[in-house]
Amino acid sequence: MTTAATTAPAWRRWLPLAARILVPALFAVWWFKFADRQAFLDAMRHIPPTALLPAFALALGNMLIGAVRWRLLMRALGARELPSLVTATRVLFVGLFYNTFVPGSVGGDVVRGVVSRRNFDNPLASYVVVVLERLIGLSALGVVFFVGVAWGPPLVDVRALLPWIGGLVALGVVIAIVAVASGRLGRLWRQIPRFHRPADLIAIFAISFVGHGLTIGMFYLLARGMDLPLALADLAFVVPLGIVAGVLPVAIAGVGPREAALVALLRLLDIPSARGLALSLAFWALGLVLALIGGVIQLVSRRITTASDQPPS
Repeated sequence: MTTAATTAPAWRRWLPLAARILVPALFAVWWFKFADRQAFLDAMRHIPPTALLPAFALALGNMLIGAVRWRLLMRALGARELPSLVTATRVLFVGLFYNTFVPGSVGGDVVRGVVSRRNFDNPLASYVVVVLERLIGLSALGVVFFVGVAWGPPLVDVRALLPWIGGLVALGVVIAIVAVASGRLGRLWRQIPRFHRPADLIAIFAISFVGHGLTIGMFYLLARGMDLPLALADLAFVVPLGIVAGVLPVAIAGVGPREAALVALLRLLDIPSARGLALSLAFWALGLVLALIGGVIQLVSRRITTASDQPPS
């Protein structure tokens, strides 16, 4: 029995991967042709260990916070049992490896959904947890951005953003109306598990803000190590947009869109492109080390353990 996926032309199946390779390639071409390479290399060489090591410690803390948030969401959606904090952190490391090196930036999310299915009566709940975690994280990141807009440098006229915000809200309403009218939303809603502990959502949002604070702290430590005149309020405006650009599934490991966004935004703060690029890639390098740790964990383990700490039956 053939499916649309198997009968599709080969070029169409390879097109997404080609696009994700092309984006970093174009970024590399731009860097080699137009960037001030010497200034970039000087900026990278002068990042002191006293900035890198504390920033990496914050990155490790962010992984632990992610594990706590994942467990809370599992509990809120009625998991029969929860993984230990060690197991949850280990699976997050492995998931980060797949998110970083597998095109699409969602491979690790699929891994987490698969290994935690046995924790729920409704297997769909494990995937709902992962999707909700992403949505809550992005919602909290949006709040951080608006705090940066309000308290950071006057680079954006808030009134100019209102039509865009209104347009996005209107688009969401239209999509919801169409889904309700077609009946698809109702069918999907009946399959989604209900929250058993809605109060946990408050803690989950709070933990998300802590995680984003640690990310901004990483940028702040790196910026201070590079003698960049960036305040926390500046980074609260810049970092969320760079992070969102980095998670778009148009490049492998997020390289290219994140750097383009951060360099452009930092230019508004009078940071030279070469130094802004060095800051972005220093942050990316710390994330790459975390992903490689996840790869080592996957390599030395015979399999990814299930989220209940028990071997599959």
